[in-house]
Amino acid sequence: MIKSLLQTEDWQDSKFPPVLNQDMTATQMRVLNVTSALTRFLEQKYGLKLDVQLHDQWMSTASHVEADLLGILPEERCLRRRVSLKSRGEVMFDAESVLPLDILPVELMAELEEGKRPLANLLSDRGLLLSRSGLSVTQVQTTGVYQHCWARRSVLHSESGAKALVTEVFHDAIWRKLNYMANR
Repeated sequence: MIKSLLQTEDWQDSKFPPVLNQDMTATQMRVLNVTSALTRFLEQKYGLKLDVQLHDQWMSTASHVEADLLGILPEERCLRRRVSLKSRGEVMFDAESVLPLDILPVELMAELEEGKRPLANLLSDRGLLLSRSGLSVTQVQTTGVYQHCWARRSVLHSESGAKALVTEVFHDAIWRKLNYMANR
């Protein structure tokens, strides 16, 4: 379901053009612009600890849009991973990662298969410099469970050469929770 958002939504550069700026709160703008490991940022800034729920992980091929964003050939084999990040059992956001197999370190593959930790944390905990490129956002217009939710996509890069296209869709629950935590 998240994969289809890459092709159907109007993604905007994360510098937030005025049309997006007027629809966002300061908290939303801050969170959607994070370029480091988001789960660490949320824990350090707001005290929000998130647990990973792995839904699915399988071998797939990259769509044309994914391939273009990752700088690989279309139909190249990838590992696709879908997770939800939860706080006290409530889903804060869903994420889908697409990792090209030819540059995926074997030891990282084993940790991914465990499905217990967010991808960005796995990369940065291994001492790998983590950078994020192509950060863009959208407010989902497509009808369905994600309609009107904020989403972002970016490509994570590590020094080892591993990279991943990550698309995250934020449920309203995260904004309520962050506002509550910021005002306690």
